[in-house]
Amino acid sequence: MKKKILAALLAAAMTVTMLAGCGVPGDSSDDGGDKGGDKKSVTYRVAEEPPTMDPQLMNSIPSATAAIHTCTGLTRNVEGEIKGDGAEKWDVSEDGLTYTFHLRDGLKWSDGEDLTAEHYVYGIQRLLDPKTASEYAFIGMIIKNASAVNKGEMAVSELGVTAPDDKTVQITLEHPATYFLSMMAMSQFCPARPDLVEKYGKDYAADPEKAAYSGPFLVSDWKHGDEIILTKNDNYWDKDSVKLDEIVIKTVLNTNTAVAMFEDGELDITEVPPEMSQQYDDQSEYFFDGSNDYLVCNMTEGRVLQNKNLRLALNYAVNRDEYIQLATNGVYQANTRYVLPDVNGSAEGTNYGEEFPYEAFPSSGDEAKAKEYLNAAMSEMGVSDPSQITVELLTTDTDLAKTQAEVLQEQIQRVLGIKIEIRQVTYKQRLEMEANKEFDLVFTGWVPDYSDPYSYLELWTTDSTYNHSSYSNPEYDKRLKASLTETDPKTRMTELFEAEKIFLEDGAIVPLQLRRTQLLINPDLENFNVYFVGYNYNLVYADLK
Repeated sequence: MKKKILAALLAAAMTVTMLAGCGVPGDSSDDGGDKGGDKKSVTYRVAEEPPTMDPQLMNSIPSATAAIHTCTGLTRNVEGEIKGDGAEKWDVSEDGLTYTFHLRDGLKWSDGEDLTAEHYVYGIQRLLDPKTASEYAFIGMIIKNASAVNKGEMAVSELGVTAPDDKTVQITLEHPATYFLSMMAMSQFCPARPDLVEKYGKDYAADPEKAAYSGPFLVSDWKHGDEIILTKNDNYWDKDSVKLDEIVIKTVLNTNTAVAMFEDGELDITEVPPEMSQQYDDQSEYFFDGSNDYLVCNMTEGRVLQNKNLRLALNYAVNRDEYIQLATNGVYQANTRYVLPDVNGSAEGTNYGEEFPYEAFPSSGDEAKAKEYLNAAMSEMGVSDPSQITVELLTTDTDLAKTQAEVLQEQIQRVLGIKIEIRQVTYKQRLEMEANKEFDLVFTGWVPDYSDPYSYLELWTTDSTYNHSSYSNPEYDKRLKASLTETDPKTRMTELFEAEKIFLEDGAIVPLQLRRTQLLINPDLENFNVYFVGYNYNLVYADLK
């Protein structure tokens, strides 16, 4: 694969920066790449628009990427470096359980209202409040009493987050976590306005006028299904460091259409479809975006994939090497495990994959083993002919998703003889169906919220709000729980690795690929960054030369 970005670069930050060769950055007289006179505007393409702009309800990368531009967390993750954002500084207790954040002077919302510590407290309480029904509530379970609050066993006021005064936020944890400060940069922990939430209810943040914004940009227009326009927020505390006037998030379903729009100057950033990879090889940049794609098996009682042997048959039937070539033209990388190898390991400067190398399933598949597991499954299910078994594969309605699903369909049907029925829906609908467990197999994936294996593994505990598969294994839960209180880094990481093995040996998912994206980028764009934890694009401090 040409121009492959090494794993070391991924771990370091995976930053794609277009440095200016000439001209004066920030000079409004130079409107290179500018689509509105002196206005500095950058447009990037998404295949599916962000399903929500409500910080506490966000559960997708399109939303999370938009959120780093519109929300001010207590901290900000800048390509792996954790900096103060709403908080100027913080103190940590000796036992690592209590964090005291000191807010900056003069914080404001986009509508001019004061941004106070109570707004941060309210946002975090709202995330864990069972009335909010946030799928991402699991991410807050690290906070003291969060589990009991989320289950309705304790009042929201008993959550371990308080505001001693207007400029101080204090958060108490259930257990120490080295990654906690990076979590505070996530949208789910961002502030929220009680008056606006109460006024608009379920429609909060559904349109620009139904929210106020705390980040570098505000939502000024949202043509649903077409584009979201973000405009520089002059009330942001660090507004002088923000050079762009506008960011446009353009929804373009077809990647070929997006490339044509890039050629015509209508887009500044877009992906190259796999079939056009060689054509644009010399004009593009490759990077791993942190996406780990896989098929989730619905193990809910009565579902066909409740059968473990059938799940394992699927895993051995898939030839991941062939799949990568046919579905992505070799751009993506075959993956045979679950946790992204490049997240942090137990020692500084190491990554998880180096410490714990593992291949759960052969990348080229194993037809003999696949049929062995299939025969065991058929015996348990009382089925004499594999064609009597039908599995529905749920995916989105993009061209790439269709190609990927069809390659998997052909492989599995050829090896196992069972029927794979493909169902394509919109991205938003897929998320809803996945959450409601209305699928047999769903093509999905995960980008880590913080650089630690726990970010992947916490999804599948029996009581996780994000466990859409009904997966439940007491030993898995035990390993995850042990990792929370283990103080020796190597022992803790070993507990997580053992949990990953249990998960894969149960055939809970069918790992497929690490997503390597090929990007076309406006050469006039400076300081545009791509990162593999929590979001894709960062344009907060970008500029046009």
